[in-house]
Amino acid sequence: MAVITGIEVNRGRVVVQADGATIARLPKAHFEKCPLHEGDEIDPERWLGSVAEAQRADAYEAALTLLDYSARTAKQLSDALRLKGYVAPAVVSTVERLRSAGLIDDARYAQRMAEAQAAKPVGIYSFKRKLMVRGISEDDAEEALSRFDDGQQRDACRAAAQSLWRRYGALPPREARAKLSQALARRGFGWDVIEAAVDDLTE
Repeated sequence: MAVITGIEVNRGRVVVQADGATIARLPKAHFEKCPLHEGDEIDPERWLGSVAEAQRADAYEAALTLLDYSARTAKQLSDALRLKGYVAPAVVSTVERLRSAGLIDDARYAQRMAEAQAAKPVGIYSFKRKLMVRGISEDDAEEALSRFDDGQQRDACRAAAQSLWRRYGALPPREARAKLSQALARRGFGWDVIEAAVDDLTE
């Protein structure tokens, strides 16, 4: 059991603390469905479960609204719902419901992102970082990365090098090569394709 040690209302949100630690930040309307008072003794997990039940319908509608604006991964959607004040059990059940209905699919998201990125001068390591930040699993990321083969990366790196060369072409040759190589590495290209692209351009 835990003791409610703080309840603070600010701009339509209620921050609930138990034993000095924050256990929820939720909309006032949802808090009023499962009210508490300072000094109450509760089972935090059980109370959060009750809040989740009260939030379930609103969480689903909020998720659909977010998906209307843009496709999202499970992680992106979960993060957005938590920021709106939905508690973890409500978020988890909402994401699972959407996944079961095929409304969110991380593998499909990664494939579509790969299709768009493969046409741009983007390095494979940069693209993988973008997938990881969005919460794409290692397996789904590897499947999407199959579009970025050696030939595609050579062409992409060459295109990026030609675009960047305007910045460095007037520098002494050694300095120009070094700065161009570093810029390409920051874009996520491997050193083998960087070396080939820089050699082609400087020759």
